[in-house]
Amino acid sequence: MAQGSATKQGFSLVEMVIVILLIGLVASLALPRSIKTTPRQQVDRATRQLVRDLELARMRAIAAKRRVRVMFDAPSRFYTAFMDLTPSRAAQFSESSEEARASRLVFRGSQEGVPVIRLPNDVEFGVGAAGLSPLGESVTAPIELEEGRVEFDSRGMVVPLGGGGTLYLTHAEDPSAVAAVTISGTGAFRAWRYRNGEWE
Repeated sequence: MAQGSATKQGFSLVEMVIVILLIGLVASLALPRSIKTTPRQQVDRATRQLVRDLELARMRAIAAKRRVRVMFDAPSRFYTAFMDLTPSRAAQFSESSEEARASRLVFRGSQEGVPVIRLPNDVEFGVGAAGLSPLGESVTAPIELEEGRVEFDSRGMVVPLGGGGTLYLTHAEDPSAVAAVTISGTGAFRAWRYRNGEWE
């Protein structure tokens, strides 16, 4: 074989890097469109997060042997938790940022300087298309809790004893995407989904 007539085979490292970068660029543009969540998935995700946060607040009350209060604000689409920090554990709340931080929830935002957990975009407290509660009663409000809050004592029980209620989440653009969280007096939580006119 004559010198200089050899053919070049394979790819150089620079060529391979360029191809990998182009594949990555195309994938990054296509992936967000393919993984867009539906309104029902967004509501379900927010409901699971709410149940986890309620359980965390309840466990924090037990661990610290102090009362923890979780407050809900439907119009502003957020909730937050406070721990009673009084030396005598007198169950008095100033609803300050210090009490919120003591509850040890992972906050995502603030309201007037107090750490809060904001609902995801387009998810709100609301009953959507649901006319009856998971227990078959008429729905009166998206937050069916006394004074819009739930409070756990040092044993994790709801205060006042036997209290509890229901919280409803829906999607602003799809009223058929509805979920609920029921809170029993013993501090047990249950998530519900509203599908085809029934709770499951």
